[in-house]
Amino acid sequence: MGTYVNPGNIAFREAVNSMIYIDKSELILYTNRVMNTQQKNICVSRPRCFGKSMSADMLVAYYSKGCESSMLFSGKKAEKDSAFISHLNQHNVIRLDIQRFLETENDLDIFISEIERRVILELTNCFPECTNNISNGKLKTTLEQIFAQTGNGFIFIIDEWDCVFRLAKD
Repeated sequence: MGTYVNPGNIAFREAVNSMIYIDKSELILYTNRVMNTQQKNICVSRPRCFGKSMSADMLVAYYSKGCESSMLFSGKKAEKDSAFISHLNQHNVIRLDIQRFLETENDLDIFISEIERRVILELTNCFPECTNNISNGKLKTTLEQIFAQTGNGFIFIIDEWDCVFRLAKD
């Protein structure tokens, strides 16, 4: 388990163990239905504090290889679906929390290259047999190389930032 590649279920476990947890696992059922279709790119757009990050953590816990999440979903709505078990912890996941990369407005200039650098570093550690010939530093190239050698793609879960930078007025 890494920070970005197959980060596991720790964040979702914390949410499930909280007294204010609300079961939103039906999102998994929808996501499974649109996987491998033209509707596979999903955007969840809600106001701040409406559970987008928790939903992202839930999807990571459900899809991510390298962890065992069946107990976290025990009794949840999604568990009742016949397709639930077929995707549980069976996919490579890349989880990006954009706010980790954007602490100040100065970070805007470098945040894409920093995301690429950090994710590629983890990918080369997780897939050394697939990435030893990659030198151009592009995430796209690294992912293509891994896919070419393993036949496995990645599910990207991106938690966009909620903050708005305020630029000083002169």
